[in-house]
Amino acid sequence: MPQHLPYRVLLRSMGPSFTVLGFLGRLPTSVLPLALLLYAHHQLGSFGLAGLAAAALSLGGGAGAVLVGHLSDQWGHRVVGVAATVVQTAAIGGFLLWCSPDVPLAAVLALAALIGFANPQLGAMARARWSQRAASRDDRVPFTASAMAWEGAVDEVGFVIGPVLATSLAAVAAPAPLLTALVLAWIGQVGFALHSSALPPAHHGRHRHAESADRVDFRVLIPLAVAIGGVGVLFGGSQTSIAAFFTVRGEGAVAGAVYGAMAVGSAGMGLLSNRLPARFSMAARIAAFGFGCALMSPLLIVAWDAATMALACLLVGIMVGPTLVTGYAYAERISPPERLSTVMTALSTVGVVGVAAGAALAGQVVDGHSAQDAAWIATVGGLLAGIAGLTIPRRNRSAR
Repeated sequence: MPQHLPYRVLLRSMGPSFTVLGFLGRLPTSVLPLALLLYAHHQLGSFGLAGLAAAALSLGGGAGAVLVGHLSDQWGHRVVGVAATVVQTAAIGGFLLWCSPDVPLAAVLALAALIGFANPQLGAMARARWSQRAASRDDRVPFTASAMAWEGAVDEVGFVIGPVLATSLAAVAAPAPLLTALVLAWIGQVGFALHSSALPPAHHGRHRHAESADRVDFRVLIPLAVAIGGVGVLFGGSQTSIAAFFTVRGEGAVAGAVYGAMAVGSAGMGLLSNRLPARFSMAARIAAFGFGCALMSPLLIVAWDAATMALACLLVGIMVGPTLVTGYAYAERISPPERLSTVMTALSTVGVVGVAAGAALAGQVVDGHSAQDAAWIATVGGLLAGIAGLTIPRRNRSAR
């Protein structure tokens, strides 16, 4: 059996509406971090305070993600997806109204955290739906590998467009990116939640196959979480560093496009990751590409203009893509179908906590030193991912 499945075959199995809504539904998540950072900086006048707001957004997402994922398994995707969007968009409206120096900082950070807390975790829902569709197929392994690679690429393409939208719209009007995220949430997130592929509550039954796990293997899940958290640190640190670098130079409008080069590299290499040879085990991939992130990240520090920064982002992204795709694919393999949304959102939780840590640290380094010094945080994130790959138990390292 081939190790990969053509993407046209994969996408035909779900239909075009799944693909379109799955992409649109991710855009609010990709727009919000930079949109909130830039709006908070505009209103509060400090990258340090703006970085705290971005960190609160990510920490709120981390705190709510596992709960949202668990409720998705318990109550089904439709109910949870719609309810979460209602809460999230209300919090976005509150942040737009009350983010100002006259409002206590704690209240502003609480609203930012609530926006993240109520994220409906669309990416985790999508991966769970692919896994369920694969369970009844004869080509389950290549189907799942291609599905996880596709979802990773969709995530990254969203993160190309999201920062570009945020910076471009912010140049027109400071609130515009957050208003756009609010509208997109009602179109994409609600549409995806109500799609015909939505999974019902787990007690209604989930498809299983001969190799379905009976319980989550935490000996593998914990290193996977550390690896994805490390990538989050890389994202948070590099995003804040790059935004500050170009804002200080008076070129804030190009920051999103430059940062998007990282997502281009990640998406492209992520799509190709299902063609890696089977003898290149999942744990080895995480270790190799994680350390690759650490090796490439210092290029962000020595870049001197938009072109060189974009090239550095592209090269870092090439290493990021397979790290994320492999992490989620491995998690799918070690998770029982009844807990898959929960496990996927748990990994997303660690990822957004990593983004929060990277953004907060980078904001402080920017204020205390320089924007490019803050880019060292991305190297730390890559090292975490690489070391995590090495710590996966030996008997699991042969997993393909």
